[in-house]
Amino acid sequence: MMQRMCETFVDAVADVSGSSSNRRELYKGLLASILSLILSIVIVAFIGKWLWNSTIAELFTFVRPVRSAWQIIGLLIFVSLMK
Repeated sequence: MMQRMCETFVDAVADVSGSSSNRRELYKGLLASILSLILSIVIVAFIGKWLWNSTIAELFTFVRPVRSAWQIIGLLIFVSLMK
């Protein structure tokens, strides 16, 4: 998804000979990609917080409940960096 978003941005910037309607469509695609990325992170953060607090924190005594969705986003970034 990130690759498609970057390709759309590069196409929009590099298309100097194209019509304005073509450029507008490329920018709309870029904006849609950015918004879908942000929306998916927000959904994962809040559902992740709920799942963590309602299942993991209750099943395992050595983990504490999550206080905010930012902790879930940080955990998501940490796990993706560890791959």
